[in-house]
Amino acid sequence: MKILTAAPVEIGDASGALPEFGRCPDVQRLFGIKRGKLYALIQAGLIQSVSLREPGKKFGTRLIHLASVREYLTGLMNEQTNGKP
Repeated sequence: MKILTAAPVEIGDASGALPEFGRCPDVQRLFGIKRGKLYALIQAGLIQSVSLREPGKKFGTRLIHLASVREYLTGLMNEQTNGKP
């Protein structure tokens, strides 16, 4: 009887992996979009985000869905390469 085993798992480099959510400074570092423009895009519904704020608290944390930022920028690039303004 032949015993089959899985190949050993090796540790990979995840430094190039994009996290699912990030804060405003992360978006600026990764994509070059500053806070004011980022909030305008969120307000316009072009980028997704979530606010983590407990009820009754004055301050919270806004997390930006980084894949939606990438999709927005890719859409702009596709529009520009297809001859649209």
